[in-house]
Amino acid sequence: MKKFATTGLLALTLVLSTSASAFAAVYHDNEPNNNRDSANIFHVADGNQINGKLDRNNGDQQDYYKFTPTVDQKVRFQLAYSKAPKQEFKLILGSNETTLTKDYFDVNLVAGREYIFKVEGHSYNYDYNNFNYSVYTYVLPN
Repeated sequence: MKKFATTGLLALTLVLSTSASAFAAVYHDNEPNNNRDSANIFHVADGNQINGKLDRNNGDQQDYYKFTPTVDQKVRFQLAYSKAPKQEFKLILGSNETTLTKDYFDVNLVAGREYIFKVEGHSYNYDYNNFNYSVYTYVLPN
């Protein structure tokens, strides 16, 4: 009985200490999603991410994603990709966009409003042949 109580207490502690981001979802770039009409569905949540790939040689210079938040919240969008010389990808949502020196931006989202964002390739380094990217979302305190 003592062993069961200890094991049960340990399991409960692990469940309660698990962060919300442990349950984050990973979305994959599904082609075609090269324009607003073919945008992939994405759900914004703390720790969710998109894994995709751009390749100008194959006509894939941008990928679009859309979402409709269910609650008002402040969210950070962060873009990660190979920072090989002369390679630049941008993440754009309305007037917000990443730059070579800043790979994230924060947005106050409104529940029920549809948003569309895109990942866009501005320059590619074909010597490195790595056009993969990831977009991460993090819920921030208001």
